[in-house]
Amino acid sequence: MIRQKKGISVEERLNHFLKNDIFDKLREMNPNFMEKIEVIYGDLEKEDLGFSPEDRRRLVENVNVIIHNASMVYFVAKVSRILRTNVIATQKLLELARECRHLMAFVYVSTAYSHHYNQTIEEKFYPPPADLKLIKDLIRADEENAAGVTKEVVQSMVDKWINIYSFSKATAEELVRDFARKTSLPCIVYRPSIVISTYKEPIPWIGNKNGPVVLISAGMNGYLHVLYWYEHVTIDMIPVDMTINGLLAAIWDFVVNRKSNEPQVYNYGSSDWNPLKVFEGCAQGIEILRKNPSVKAVWYPFFICSNNILVFLLLHTLCHVLPSLFIDLFRLLRGKKPVLVRILFSVTKNYRLLSYFARSEWIIKADKLKEIQTRMNKVDLEEFPCDLGSVDWYKGIERFLMALRKLQNEPPYASIEAKRKNRNLMILHYTVCGLFALFSLYIFYTITSSFISFLSA
Repeated sequence: MIRQKKGISVEERLNHFLKNDIFDKLREMNPNFMEKIEVIYGDLEKEDLGFSPEDRRRLVENVNVIIHNASMVYFVAKVSRILRTNVIATQKLLELARECRHLMAFVYVSTAYSHHYNQTIEEKFYPPPADLKLIKDLIRADEENAAGVTKEVVQSMVDKWINIYSFSKATAEELVRDFARKTSLPCIVYRPSIVISTYKEPIPWIGNKNGPVVLISAGMNGYLHVLYWYEHVTIDMIPVDMTINGLLAAIWDFVVNRKSNEPQVYNYGSSDWNPLKVFEGCAQGIEILRKNPSVKAVWYPFFICSNNILVFLLLHTLCHVLPSLFIDLFRLLRGKKPVLVRILFSVTKNYRLLSYFARSEWIIKADKLKEIQTRMNKVDLEEFPCDLGSVDWYKGIERFLMALRKLQNEPPYASIEAKRKNRNLMILHYTVCGLFALFSLYIFYTITSSFISFLSA
């Protein structure tokens, strides 16, 4: 199901997407693979999901598995849009699923952070923040007011949920559970954690520029150096190819080995499987960036993590704000458009939205996927690898950075020009650090001397 966007038809959007080089390997194996894909127009924000009567009939008569992976992930979008897309549309898809004559599974892809107020995320359903009636009332109130509901109303509504997105995903999970129990519809809730680039197949690739991607891109390009982050917490990342394999394995096991009519929850995260600490990830990332730098970098790569807000603000000013202002002023004097302050504002905005997750730690239990692998045969384990314990995080981060390079139209490995530029930036970086250290020592010496003179007087 694809919706139209900016006047581009669903067929055009699909064809454009399938031209991506991530499908090159598949194209070599089966040049006509596109013929197996049938696209249907749909729109989650519409009351009837935008299906034509004919398309709805085709779905009802032919679908075996529905994977509901679409959602609105913009934390600051209008409340009614988020709730209509993430909650009401889920209800509509459940109603469609009940009509499907050959349905084996309805799969709702949620997030491991839908109930983030728990430090340990178990593979179970949790009490929801709202019911369908409240959601509809909130949508109505938001749409009746041109400015939408106030921030105060939103905050009181989400309560212990950090934002309206996680609130909506938690509510939708309960819709799935309630609907499944009332109708005996075979339902799964799949909760992945932070999805990053591919790990093995088919190429280093990432499909969006949301959330952590913005921050890591900023670090790769030398815009971001200081993070208000607890460096000893675990960061739960999962490669997208293994995440999809885990989803497919969960569906297979649910359909083939299901022992109960109860809806099931499957978590997929690395924190309880193959944990990675923030300081380890940062150190590995910096090492990789220095070996394989980006030609678009504006400064030598380095990261400082601080959990002290005053230290962070001081370093943020020294490492981000002042250099951005200075360079933009220099660009203005040369008749060029200032860009760094705008980039810094964008990066800071993204970081503020994610700061709660950067300073918190969760254990995401994924026992069911671990157990499923014991029931998979050797061929399936090779075809659908989802064992996060086998992930080498250095390799994973390296491929993540390669995917980001591809996203900004760079080759996977640094050019001679990029390495030369990085060497010059390194010299500049250590020169500035040395001068700053000397200046700091001079200030310290001056203050100390003045204080001693004052005491001696």
